[in-house]
Amino acid sequence: MSNGLTEDGAPVPPVRATEPRRRRPVLVAVLIVVLILLLGAGWIGYRAYLARQELKAALYDVDAARSAVESGDTAKARAIAGDLTRHARTAADLTSDPIWRAGEVVPWLGPDLAAFRTVAAATETLSTRVVQPLVTVAGSVDPRTLTLSHGRIDLAPLIAAGPAVENARTGFVAAQQQVDAIDESRLIDPVNRAVTRMRTLMDKAGGQLEAVANTAKLLPGMLGEDGPRTYLVVAQNPAELRATGGLIGSVTEFRTDHGVITLTAQSPAFGPWAEPVSRVPAPTTALFGTVVARYLQDANVTPDFPLAARTAAAMWVHDHGGVVDGVVALDPVVLSGLLKATGPVSLPTGDTLTADNAVQVLLSGVYQHYAHPSDQDAYFASAAAAVFGKVAEGGVSGSALVGVLADAGRSDRVRIWSSRPAEQSVLASTTLAGGLPVSTPDNAALGVYFNDATGGKMDYYLANSVSAGAKVCRADGRVTSLVEVTLGNRAPADAATTLSTYVTGGELFGVPRGSILTRIAFYGPEGGLLASVRSGGASMASVTGSDGGRPVAVVEVELKPGESKTVDVEFLGTAQKRPGVTVAVTPTLNGDGTTPVMGSPKAIGTIAVPCGPGVK
Repeated sequence: MSNGLTEDGAPVPPVRATEPRRRRPVLVAVLIVVLILLLGAGWIGYRAYLARQELKAALYDVDAARSAVESGDTAKARAIAGDLTRHARTAADLTSDPIWRAGEVVPWLGPDLAAFRTVAAATETLSTRVVQPLVTVAGSVDPRTLTLSHGRIDLAPLIAAGPAVENARTGFVAAQQQVDAIDESRLIDPVNRAVTRMRTLMDKAGGQLEAVANTAKLLPGMLGEDGPRTYLVVAQNPAELRATGGLIGSVTEFRTDHGVITLTAQSPAFGPWAEPVSRVPAPTTALFGTVVARYLQDANVTPDFPLAARTAAAMWVHDHGGVVDGVVALDPVVLSGLLKATGPVSLPTGDTLTADNAVQVLLSGVYQHYAHPSDQDAYFASAAAAVFGKVAEGGVSGSALVGVLADAGRSDRVRIWSSRPAEQSVLASTTLAGGLPVSTPDNAALGVYFNDATGGKMDYYLANSVSAGAKVCRADGRVTSLVEVTLGNRAPADAATTLSTYVTGGELFGVPRGSILTRIAFYGPEGGLLASVRSGGASMASVTGSDGGRPVAVVEVELKPGESKTVDVEFLGTAQKRPGVTVAVTPTLNGDGTTPVMGSPKAIGTIAVPCGPGVK
């Protein structure tokens, strides 16, 4: 009815607007949630901005602290370290409150917030557990304090700093584990770049810290803090190549005792012996012959420097008696680096040896001016004694000396072996050890090693280039690695008549005068297989075997003056995370009379790896 009454005359009850009232609490709830999210986002965004500023300031402090330490201003370094800690701690606090942690569960935002927090936490770890301990002992581990003065190094500061340095290394490992745990695949580009930058900085700093920690751990004992030590320094001559760098032409014995370093004996190469004087693994003998343990000059035809050093030490003891605690190998390129630090030295002959002429004089000039080996040996001994005397007198700063040795180590021109297992274990993790190359999940480790077979000093004119590449060609994920070596003879065209018999070898081993005969040992990755050895597109004869679980192929390349030749060797390795490759190469000369620049290993070129038809 239209009059507002029901059929029985009762009033019609009013209609209630129930739906809008029911929606209102839901809308309010939604608005509250949105407001909370907006407030949370604003809170997180604001704190992220502040944390970013703190981290930028912390990075600035890291550089400033390093500069202060390098300049010797340890008081300034400590003050900067305090600022660094405050910035890092503030950044960590800003990124670790409950609202931030709650934001980490948001699918599209959480991984980036978690990564940001982890970087801040790692920075705090670095500031409190690494930088702070190190700046407190910076003066003690400053290379300048390691200067030789009257043949002695004061070891007390380095020994006192040892525990702090080791604690800093432990803290660094903890920070690195924090950063390594970040999954970069889920990050937006800006955060990803920040994490990548952090990892790059830590990788660089980690290498430097490792070097400092190893120095603090090894140097006191090796310099006789716990009793006298005896070391051999073997001079490798790259004008007649051996796998580790060059023929062992002379040996100098040093004694260390509580930081005092004394030159006790010098000897030209000695031997040979009818029977091996040291045990050599059968696979090594199969590849290189019994000469490894019978000729001092051939002890290092194996690229395994710890084995070569043990063999050389056994030979010294066999002929000279006593005990050898370690072996150090270096070459005239290192000597030129030392001369750059010490300045020129005068020799009894009246010659002046400088950083610019040392390599040319010692590896070429001597052989042209002195025909008899005994005269050559006397010249080499006088040069070594003169340089050592200059260093022992304090004629070079500790920082310069450490810099030269560091460059030489990176260039693979200094090798160190210790007879003490604990010390050798530390050395094995450094560039100084010279062991066989070790593969990683990312990189197959190959080796290219040169041994002269001319019987002269013609490798002064040998040029070489090395390139490598890797690719997955098989369904099982195993990596195919290819290494390419090109050798060139840069001797003058009239070398047969203008170079001395001692340099050309005088056809002692059947090699024409002026030509160079080189044996190249190609080492594949552990657990790998040799696939092919080729030159000029055709198969090439080789001696094959294994060494330390690695496939090996040895080839011979003979070159006339002006001639060059390329050899390609292919290996099949194991499955890797990615098809990367590294190559260890015998350190050589440039082949043109110029002095190689120390500071990094030989540059390795990159080549494409073709997958053959029907590869499975």
